[in-house]
Amino acid sequence: MKTPHAALRRPLWLLGVGLLLLVWLAGCQDSSPAQQPASSPPQMAASDSTPAAGQLQQLLPTATPTPTPLAGRLVLWHSWTEGDADALSTILAEYQRLQPETQIETLYVAYPELAQAYLDAVAGGGGPDLLLAPNWWLPDLAAAKAILPLDGLVTAEEQKIYWPAALDNFRLQGKLYGLPTSYEVVSVFVNRTLADPASIPATLDGWLAQAQQGPTQGIGLYNNLYHLVWGISAYGARLFDEAGTSVLDQAGDAAGYLRWLRTLSQTPGSYVDPDYGMLKDRFRKGEFAYFVDGPWAIGELSEVLDLAVVPLPAGPAGASEPWLSADGVLLHPALSSGQQPLALAFARFLTTAESGRALASLAGRLPASRNTPLADYPLLQGFARQAAEAQPLPLLPEMAHLWGYGGDLFVKVVDGDADPAATVVETAALINDATGK
Repeated sequence: MKTPHAALRRPLWLLGVGLLLLVWLAGCQDSSPAQQPASSPPQMAASDSTPAAGQLQQLLPTATPTPTPLAGRLVLWHSWTEGDADALSTILAEYQRLQPETQIETLYVAYPELAQAYLDAVAGGGGPDLLLAPNWWLPDLAAAKAILPLDGLVTAEEQKIYWPAALDNFRLQGKLYGLPTSYEVVSVFVNRTLADPASIPATLDGWLAQAQQGPTQGIGLYNNLYHLVWGISAYGARLFDEAGTSVLDQAGDAAGYLRWLRTLSQTPGSYVDPDYGMLKDRFRKGEFAYFVDGPWAIGELSEVLDLAVVPLPAGPAGASEPWLSADGVLLHPALSSGQQPLALAFARFLTTAESGRALASLAGRLPASRNTPLADYPLLQGFARQAAEAQPLPLLPEMAHLWGYGGDLFVKVVDGDADPAATVVETAALINDATGK
């Protein structure tokens, strides 16, 4: 499988980069490049490997045209390159075939500059009709009134085509602001040489017991919040209530999950470690059977291992629910009455199962449309099964403090000798003190 370039094929365990970007957005108004408004046609983004017409039909065999022919011009800004750009070129060419009277022009803007360039353009009365962006840009874009709310424009029936957690990534304070194109989530990689994927235990206790049978049955877990948060729900606990108050210590058994992690880390052949590179290297060498990571690792791991991907085992209180984060398409807030339906039609097409097939085939992406057939991509299909048991990445302001204190929670207990129950109480208090709750 072709691996997209690193800037876009970003591991979400590096979400700190996204958070730093949000801070940067507020403070670097003078550093972004000047952008032409949509009234001045930008140059088309070039791709050296645009698929031929026959390949388009193979990748998008079931695409159907919008019932009413559309005519007009759209401008789309994005930062997709390599495999992602190939998929976008395929989708654009197919839409051109179906809607020959619609002209779509694209402008590539480097990922670190795209959010600020878009904000500046909208503030100046210009900018594109559509923007491809990750969900964690949503709070800043919505606060600046730089994106169009889609409530009332996208029906409840239309919303059913997406994985719920992917769509919820584009809701903020009850409003829907975007349609998801693809998503990322962690699940369990299985080395088929060491373990039968069908034999993974159904529960975390069973999984631990299996790991204790021998080092090659071990489990590798990256010790950071994003990679471990799934166990909080599995043990019946919650990070926040609806008001953004940390309730980690008020219900469930978060301390029990921490004790499970500590026991696993003390099991020969298993690791709960903050050294991601070490874990991946040991797994590649066949030292343990299971590794929890995301789809960004497929290319590297599948080069040397016979792999499967299976969902995380459940905990004593229910399913393990990792965070799911999505990329999607957003609309300019000041579209005219004539331009709005044109932009919505393409946004819908960009997020269909047919377009999702191009994203899976050419970019190795997980399509947000749950109707996309993934039988030809079994590893992606494994992650899609996990998506059915996932939570949307929270966009609460309190998350800025959770990344630090929540990460410390696991390190203190697993790498140190802190008492699990006391550390849970302390962590909730630190978060609430920092947020004034």
